[in-house]
Amino acid sequence: MVDYLLFVLYKVFKFTVLLLPKFLVKIFLDGLASFLYLINKEHKYYAKINLDMVYGNTISEKRKKEIIKNSYKNLIYNIYEFVENQTLDLKGFESKITIENEHYILDALKNKRKIILITAHYGNWEYGNTFIPLKYAPTTMVGRPMNNKYLNKELDATRTKNNTEMLTKRDASRGLVKALKNNRILGLVIDQHNRSGIDVDFLGHKVKQADSASRLAIKFDAIVLPLFFTMDSFGKYTATFYQPLEPKDYEGENQIANFTQAQANVMQEHILKKPDQWLWQHKRFKKYHKEMYKKKINE
Repeated sequence: MVDYLLFVLYKVFKFTVLLLPKFLVKIFLDGLASFLYLINKEHKYYAKINLDMVYGNTISEKRKKEIIKNSYKNLIYNIYEFVENQTLDLKGFESKITIENEHYILDALKNKRKIILITAHYGNWEYGNTFIPLKYAPTTMVGRPMNNKYLNKELDATRTKNNTEMLTKRDASRGLVKALKNNRILGLVIDQHNRSGIDVDFLGHKVKQADSASRLAIKFDAIVLPLFFTMDSFGKYTATFYQPLEPKDYEGENQIANFTQAQANVMQEHILKKPDQWLWQHKRFKKYHKEMYKKKINE
C-alpha cells in the first residue's frame, strides 16, 4: 500500500512539473529540496559526517550546510530531469548538454576500442543511460533496482528506451563480459560504499572501491573513460570526458590496485571542483569508519 501511494505521489509530481512553465518548475523544485533537507535528518547527518571527514576545519560550518542543501537540490533536479528526459529525442538532449573533450570518445570509437565509462553520483548521472546511447553507441549499465516495484517499472522503462541495457549487480558479471564482446559501451557508477573490491585513497580516506572496471579493461584491452555531467544552470549541463585510462600504463605487480586508484583520483578531482553536486548523503566511508555513522542523529 505504501509503495502504491508513493507511486501516486510520483505521478502527481510528474504531472505538475510537466504542466508548469520552467520558471515555476524551478521555484517548486527548490521548495521541495528545502523541505526534504528539513525532514530528512538521517541522510543529512550522513552528509555532515562525510563533509567533516573530507574537509575537517578547512571550510566553515556555513559552507558545509550550503553544500548539503545544494546536494539535496541536485537530487531533486535529477528526479525532475528523469521525468522530462522521457519526452526528449537526441536533438532535445543536445539542446541541454554541452560536450567537453568529446574527441576522447570519438577517437576510441573510430579506433574500435572497447569502452568502459565510469562516473559518480554527481550532477546528472542518469544521462549516462539516456544521452550516451542516443549520441554514440548502444550502452550497457549496471544499476540497482528500486525497492518500490511500481516506481522501478517506470525507472527501468526510461533507462532502457534509448538502446540501453540495464544489469543488476546479481547478473552483472556475465552481462558485462557479453556486452564488451558485442562492442557495447559499458557504464559503471563506482563512487558508493563497497563491501569488497580494492583499497584506494578517496577524498583523503581509505575506502573500498569496485575493481570491475580495472579487471574488465585489462582482460579486453578496453579504455576506462571517466565522464561527468555537471549542471551549469537549471536545465543546462556540461558532459566532461577525462583523458582515457589505459590498462597498459599500469602494468606491473600491483596493476589492478594502481589502475583502480587512478580511477578514484579522477573522481575525487572532479568532485572537489564543485562539491555541491555530489551525493554526500550516502555512507561512503562506512567500511573503515562504521562507528561514525552509528552516532545519535541530532536535530
